[in-house]
Amino acid sequence: MGWKWQGRWRGLALGVEHRKLGSGAGNTLRVLSPEGDREWLRFDCFDQNPHWHLDPTGRDEVQPLDERGDIISEVFVRLESESVALLERAGANPAAIEGLLRAEGVEGQPESDALRDAERALRHRPAILDELDIRVLRNRRSEKWHTYPPDILPAWVAEMDFPVAAPIQAELRRFTESGDVGYPIALADTGLPGVFCERMHERFGWNPDPQRVEILSEVVQGLYLAIEAFSKPGQGVAVQTPIYPPFLKAIRDTGRRLQEKRMEAAGDRLEFDFDGLADAIDGDTPILFFCNPHNPSGRVFSRAELERIAAIVTENDLVVVSDEIHADLLFDRRQHIPLATLGPEIARRTLTLTSASKAFNTPGLRCAIAHFGDAALQRRFNSVVPRPIRGGLGLFGLHASIAAWRWAQPWLDEVCPYLQQNRDFAERALSERIPEIRFHRPEATYLAWLDCRPLGLTGSPAAHFMRHGHVALSDGRIFGGDSEGHVRLNFATSRPILREVIDRMAKALGR
Repeated sequence: MGWKWQGRWRGLALGVEHRKLGSGAGNTLRVLSPEGDREWLRFDCFDQNPHWHLDPTGRDEVQPLDERGDIISEVFVRLESESVALLERAGANPAAIEGLLRAEGVEGQPESDALRDAERALRHRPAILDELDIRVLRNRRSEKWHTYPPDILPAWVAEMDFPVAAPIQAELRRFTESGDVGYPIALADTGLPGVFCERMHERFGWNPDPQRVEILSEVVQGLYLAIEAFSKPGQGVAVQTPIYPPFLKAIRDTGRRLQEKRMEAAGDRLEFDFDGLADAIDGDTPILFFCNPHNPSGRVFSRAELERIAAIVTENDLVVVSDEIHADLLFDRRQHIPLATLGPEIARRTLTLTSASKAFNTPGLRCAIAHFGDAALQRRFNSVVPRPIRGGLGLFGLHASIAAWRWAQPWLDEVCPYLQQNRDFAERALSERIPEIRFHRPEATYLAWLDCRPLGLTGSPAAHFMRHGHVALSDGRIFGGDSEGHVRLNFATSRPILREVIDRMAKALGR
């Protein structure tokens, strides 16, 4: 058998594989004896005619799965609630069943973890990464592919070209096929705050409080609302540039002062000037904007760096708004450390903004999380910007976020290594074709910060590559600081398309 996943639950052996039988195809969950030599149950979650088998290697009773609902949820409800009766009917030794039900799984792994991993494997379909159809991409109506004419190859806005994960597609399909596009239930009742907290614990060892969660439409909305809640017009907001452009636009649009300190190039990475940042903060600066992993450089900040940031925040009595939306997109076995985990003093000053949308490629579904490290901080936020002012959210975004964080990790486990390989490919290809460009090697995200100043181009490099190479890159000037002469490259696409992007950049320089 070609197992996609194997594990143990209640002493039983479980396995997930992809099967194709005649016109039926899909993932299968097998429930086997502890020794793995007898198959007692099999759930064929096929796209057509899904069904399950009792005692597949014996009398093989076959029953349908209910296609009107979520068939995979049905599988696990049935497995948990009817396991004793099903095992007895399948021929398991009744005297052994009680012992199986008391078993803890592998090396003390909680049963819930085993079932979670089994469900993720059962819902997963291989990610389509290297075989993207450029004609299909050009027919998209999202910003990346719809902003420029068809002859322009887009590699700019932070949006991946890959199809979204199968669990998210299935969730959206259930809504549309059943006509379930009515008003969502109360945001807290969706379960999303709890799922967010489970995700943060699983991935980063952080235990945020679901009561301290507010659900927003996007991280950018959180930036604007935080400025309104925690500062007044004319006051300063400290930022390290280059930075995600909406940071700077939010400060300008709300009439606040930009307290800017440029990051410094150190080899192939950007680093903070901590002393300079501290000096840039005056007595009328109540907020620090922070981005980790960093956009546009892709830096993942170390604990020592984060502790320096935390010290500046506490010493200056600031509120820190920490954009951590890229936290799941890590390379080279790096670790993301949420700023709010550094201790109670920094936690109570921290508003963490994040979303499933960046890692799981669903920005158009408009759903984000704001977590407050302190109840007083949350009350202040809600008193200035009450929930009705923020606008409503739709069922699609709420439940796609739940599906992403709960079930789509196997998809991300395929995407991140591919993105890391794309990063390495882009670095090599640029060094061969355009060696003058200084490549700031990203440690996370799918964005590369390129210093094109050694090319000696007149005007904007982004404009030059657009005009002469018909490739769209993000212009460095919009990221603030002394970023003229830089561009940001989005490498979240197939390898053939990325190769074409770099070919066009080289041809724009006559190479």
